[in-house]
Amino acid sequence: MLDINENLLFTILSLAIGFSYGIIAQRKQFCFSGGIKDLILFKHTRRTASLIVAIATAIIFTQITAYNYEIDLTQTRYYLNVNYIFIIIGGLMFGYGMMVSDGCSSRHLIKLAQRDKDSFFVLLALGLFAYFTYTLISYYSDIINSTLSLTWATSIEGVAVPYYAVGLILFYLLYLSLKKCMNIFQCWDGFLIGLLIAFVWFCTAVVSDYLFLDVSTQSLSFVYPIGRSVQYLHNSLDSTYVIFSMWIVAGVLLGAFISSLFNPQYSKKLQCDSSQQNPPKLAQKVFGGAMMGIGGILTVGCTVGQGLSGLSTLSLASFLAITSIYISAYLTAKWMHKNNALIACFVFDFKC
Repeated sequence: MLDINENLLFTILSLAIGFSYGIIAQRKQFCFSGGIKDLILFKHTRRTASLIVAIATAIIFTQITAYNYEIDLTQTRYYLNVNYIFIIIGGLMFGYGMMVSDGCSSRHLIKLAQRDKDSFFVLLALGLFAYFTYTLISYYSDIINSTLSLTWATSIEGVAVPYYAVGLILFYLLYLSLKKCMNIFQCWDGFLIGLLIAFVWFCTAVVSDYLFLDVSTQSLSFVYPIGRSVQYLHNSLDSTYVIFSMWIVAGVLLGAFISSLFNPQYSKKLQCDSSQQNPPKLAQKVFGGAMMGIGGILTVGCTVGQGLSGLSTLSLASFLAITSIYISAYLTAKWMHKNNALIACFVFDFKC
């Protein structure tokens, strides 16, 4: 019988998950902020439709997985010790930051793999401020939660949104996004990413238990792992700070980089001429990264961590988080467009 190192096996699995996400997201430029830009600048909804398909797929297959393997999703971070004030404030900060910096946390991983140097500095700021914010909240948690308003904000736990309400909302949004062209098959990237979300739940709840590994039940998220990577570097590459989601981040970078070698059309060298426009400067993008770092910790996730993984659990907190992110991002994008600062260099629309 082969002597298999369980930690090594799970590390390889984590890399493979990230690698798959990186390839899919790079091939089709899967992006929450990009969907908003497409809508405002061109009235195109292809990337928005992919996002909706990803959410629907993640919810359906996560719920099936949880039912078949008796996974209690109410014992995850999306239900326990939820601070609804932090959720909303963090979502507003994250939405602003992702539009100013031109992408959310996962998007900047893809852009970095496509050799966009600005994304390196955005991710560095995101990681630093995520690390600082998480450390401060952990250290002062008793003081923070002792105030009356925050005590009230954490008093409601375990609230789930009904299936029928979610189904009706998603069906209506998908109808709106496909209204001009009923070509849902071009949203295959959303379907595959939704499957990945459910698969990671399975891996962290079932596979890790089978391998006797101490891994909390969770799915894809990027802000905390990036912040944890900064902590790892700050502590002189101490391996005790390495968690499985950091390997997923590494896999995303590797997968997107390899994909970009065969799909180079989205590299920064081929981007459109913005000389007649006023896009955010690097300092503004870095500030946006810092806002995402703080906001991502406060709202317990990013557009993927809350918008896909969190929503797949039907958590009310996740619906509040992604709603606040989207509202903030949309209003920020409208303001940037008014000031000639909203840039989109590639057209993502349906081919009817």
